[in-house]
Amino acid sequence: MAGTRGTYRKTAQRREQILEAAFAIFAKNGYTASSVNEIARAVGITQTGVLHHFAGGKLALLTAVLQQRDALAEENLRGKTGREFLAALVEISRVQAGQRGVVQLYRNLSTEAVDPEHPAHNYFRERLGRIIEAVTQAFSEVLAEDGLKPGIEPRAAALNTLAMTEGLETLWLQGLDVDMAEGIRWHINGFLAKPL
Repeated sequence: MAGTRGTYRKTAQRREQILEAAFAIFAKNGYTASSVNEIARAVGITQTGVLHHFAGGKLALLTAVLQQRDALAEENLRGKTGREFLAALVEISRVQAGQRGVVQLYRNLSTEAVDPEHPAHNYFRERLGRIIEAVTQAFSEVLAEDGLKPGIEPRAAALNTLAMTEGLETLWLQGLDVDMAEGIRWHINGFLAKPL
């Protein structure tokens, strides 16, 4: 029995190593210019070894990398509503400032995935839909408590907040001196009757 647990632990560790290598390579080269063989070499195993852990190949790796990152952000938002949810968005941007590789990977892949033929196209469309819905809900909850400035429409505020977040990330990646978290806080406060 102990041997079986050891095998599971080694398998989990190997999957994590493969995901870390895939993340680094996708972030550096983009999805299209990366290969499973390159990821395998980075981990010191064969392409067959990678496929043993990720049977769907490069697409399965991409999906796992994206889902792993999103799961961490969603954990920070779980159970939060209204103003608390909006404040958590600011904190996620603060965390992003220490994860340049993650931000760069997302910006690169989201740009590549604009092409409807890209394997991550549907992932990014669905992800954007979920984010817009969740942020719209948070602004709606604030509106229900008379917490928005007059004339603010929750969906428009959500779309503008997402656009501002992605724009600030791009400026930051370009090397501009940008405080993403404070930029997002300032932007969100423009909609609120009482600032965060």
